[in-house]
Amino acid sequence: MPTPAEAPKPAGRAVEPILLQAPELLVKAVADGRRIGLQMLHVPGLKKPLAAAGGWWCAPRRMTVLRQASPQAVLAALQTGFHGQHVDLSEAPRTIAAALRDPQPDYFTQLLDVQVFPLRGAELTRGRYAVSFTYDAPCVAAMRALRGLFHAHAAAWQVQADPQQVLATLQDVAGVDPLFVFVHEQPVLLETLSSSSGGHVSITVPAMAPSRGAPGPAVPETGDGFFSAELERSTRLAYDSQALAGLVSAGTLRDYQAVGVRHLLSQSGACLGDDMGLGKSRQVVVATRMIAGTQRVLIVCPATLRMNWQREIQMVHPRAMVGIVGEDRHDTLRGCDWVVANYERLGGLVRDQSLDFAVMAVDEAHYLKEYDSGRTRNMFLLAARIPRRYAVTGTPLLSREVEMHTLLRMTGHQLGNLTLKEFSREYAGSSEKRARLAAALKGWMLRRSKDVLTDLGEKSRQVVHLSPPEGLGAYEEIWDDMSLGAMPKIVKLRQALEAIKIGFLVELAEGLSAGDKLIIFCEYIPTVTALSEALAAAGIRYVTLVGQDGLKTRQRAIDAFQQDDGVTVFIGTTSAAGVGITLTAANYVAFASLPWTPALMRQAEDRAYRMGQKRNVIVKVPLVPKTIDERVWELLGSKRETEVEVVEAVKESLQAA
Repeated sequence: MPTPAEAPKPAGRAVEPILLQAPELLVKAVADGRRIGLQMLHVPGLKKPLAAAGGWWCAPRRMTVLRQASPQAVLAALQTGFHGQHVDLSEAPRTIAAALRDPQPDYFTQLLDVQVFPLRGAELTRGRYAVSFTYDAPCVAAMRALRGLFHAHAAAWQVQADPQQVLATLQDVAGVDPLFVFVHEQPVLLETLSSSSGGHVSITVPAMAPSRGAPGPAVPETGDGFFSAELERSTRLAYDSQALAGLVSAGTLRDYQAVGVRHLLSQSGACLGDDMGLGKSRQVVVATRMIAGTQRVLIVCPATLRMNWQREIQMVHPRAMVGIVGEDRHDTLRGCDWVVANYERLGGLVRDQSLDFAVMAVDEAHYLKEYDSGRTRNMFLLAARIPRRYAVTGTPLLSREVEMHTLLRMTGHQLGNLTLKEFSREYAGSSEKRARLAAALKGWMLRRSKDVLTDLGEKSRQVVHLSPPEGLGAYEEIWDDMSLGAMPKIVKLRQALEAIKIGFLVELAEGLSAGDKLIIFCEYIPTVTALSEALAAAGIRYVTLVGQDGLKTRQRAIDAFQQDDGVTVFIGTTSAAGVGITLTAANYVAFASLPWTPALMRQAEDRAYRMGQKRNVIVKVPLVPKTIDERVWELLGSKRETEVEVVEAVKESLQAA
């Protein structure tokens, strides 16, 4: 007798298909009286399905938000936006109705970061105040009610109204309680952007012409203003020379580092522009503490370098209380004598004017080169209330002379008092103007090269021209694809070239001698993945570092490469691994793609060529002839000329002084 598992199936009975139940689309709904936020199931391939209904994304609440309407209208917007998708809306009417019956005032508005700024400058005919906020349609309606002018570079509305009128209109039109609006006392400058200086090699590819798009609704008038501040600088300030000499005697500072500390101590604003690897962070830690005494010091840096700064501070001051913005509760920062903040976290410090600082040092200060970025605006707002401010960067100029204007203004240099248009006209665009700029920077910027390190080996670059055995078929196919726009095509071409170079990079790793180690910089994460697989197949141990890695993962990779003799290759993206870390275990560096500026390239390769390196460092630059590799290499040369005529000229004049 057959077991139940072996029993024959009834003849002729069809197997019924399994029907997958559609998931419920609407997870949560919240209304505040003017808006309704919808938290929904993610539907792959759909972007902004409610845009046609006037919806916008509220990042703080992770919701799509619509202007409040009847339950039927909200449901109709969902049905239209997700028509044909495998989702269920049967519970949506009940969820929407419940949210509208029980509104939660301030649910959205308390997180919009609404700020009001008094303005200074010559561009005030359209109003003496500006208002900024995280995008919100009712707030935009309030600004239009005030006949505001939107400045895209400043990400703010200039209005012909005083703060009381602004607060009243925001409350009446957008439901924003004045409690959630921060009104600044310190004025900010409103200026207009100038055109950039030219003279560089251009990168052009045959590409699809950009679409003009269909005519849309009328767009409100926009302006091109940006925010900054007017600051002053003092020089020839007194300091404790005996204490400084004692730090040299104790081995805390090298002789040349003491010169750098003296440079900062003697003035209220300056730039420490030493070449990479000379210990700028040590000089800054010593100088800022001597300046601040028992008061609080602010260190601003990229997010990936916060741990580096904490370690450096505690190496010099083991008992220091170091608070890290974003990791420690904001209230605990008041009990710290050091605060370390990454650029993206400055907003909280701007709004808390009771948290005072005696001195601020901005690491990798070239991050502030764009006036129209939020981090630059926040930096100016902080700088306006901190008496001593220092820019710290091994690459003070990446491409254009005007990039230095933000640093000059932040530190109070007299050239920073020029408008951006005036600065560009007087100091950018020719060798003669750059010579004047270099002369004006003397005394403000201190820059030393690695020849101050007498125990450091040499660094040399070797260009390697590759003839890929597989040919350039994939590259040429992308080149001929006229469905691509210019920028997407350039990205794809560079990705294809990185893939072509993987064989060469693996051979380079296989050819390392005992004790040799190699850093490979890529521009794209898929190359990191492919190269990792190729090295693993060849039996070569490696570590990787990309932007999405957390601080602990990042540090594990660095420590393994530096300390484990068996790990011979470090693979990283230039953006993640090309700054702020020490990889002196390596004596070879290679680039799968060239960075866009000579300063970024030098900064990356100097992860190996810095204090603590005892060997010569060889940099391999593989280029594929008759590709955009050659144009990028020429571009780097043209940008290097600008850098030499400004930054390196300052270094030479200081040495001769």
